[in-house]
Order: sequence, then structure tokens, then C-alpha cells
Amino acid sequence: MKLRTILSILIAGMVLDAAHCKAEQVWDSGNTLFEVIGYDLQAHDANQKLTDYQINAVCLLLGYFRGFAEGAAVAAHYDATSLPFFLPDSITNDQIERVVFGYLKNNPEKLKLKGDALVVAALSEAYPNPSFMAPLGSKK
Repeated sequence: MKLRTILSILIAGMVLDAAHCKAEQVWDSGNTLFEVIGYDLQAHDANQKLTDYQINAVCLLLGYFRGFAEGAAVAAHYDATSLPFFLPDSITNDQIERVVFGYLKNNPEKLKLKGDALVVAALSEAYPNPSFMAPLGSKK
């Protein structure tokens, strides 16, 4: 089984255990990513209480971000060329969240794209992997 397939399965498992809301509704597009990150930033920055649904959505998204960080750490350990981003070992969910939020805010024309692709694009822009080798026939 390829490393990417294994990582996808691991990340999906972590995400599905993180909360009870429907995963596909949380990051099916940049719009939903932007909305859910907004809940969390609003709670932190304005110290406002969130609804149960918002709390579940934020927890699920933070678990998703942690999955990206841990999946990237595993991939870097086995094959440093497999991901277009290289995250610092000490990166926090909050840092990932702010990178993704900034990317979405600066690229509103991309909000209709798939959420996972946007997270990869945001992390690749903020933490580029100089060793990344895109698969033949794909865009870097």
C-alpha cells in the first residue's frame, strides 16, 4: 500500500473520531473552512460563546488540521519529497488555522474549491518543501 494511501486512511480515522457532526459539511469547500475557522477566531478574539454545533465543527476542523501536521511528520520521516509542504515539528493547530484562514482571506476567488486542496495550498505557500517532487503529469 502506498504511503499516501496509508496517510489518507490515518487522517480520515482521526477526523471521524474528533466530533459528531458530518465531516463533509465542515470542509467540503473553502467557504465552509472559512466559516468554521471564523467561529473559532470569533470565540478567541471576541471571547464569544459558540453553539454546540459550532464547537463540534471547530473541534473536528482542529482534528483535521492536526491530522495534516501528523501525517506530514510521518511522510517527511519516510519520504521527504512526498508533500509540497514541510511543517515545523512544533507547529500548533492555531498556527495552521491562522495560515489557512489568511490564505482563504487573501484568495476569495478560490473559496469554492475543495477544502483539502485549499489546506494543502495554504500550507505549501507558508511552509514550502524545497525537496518536493510532484508526480509526473501533475501540477506542482
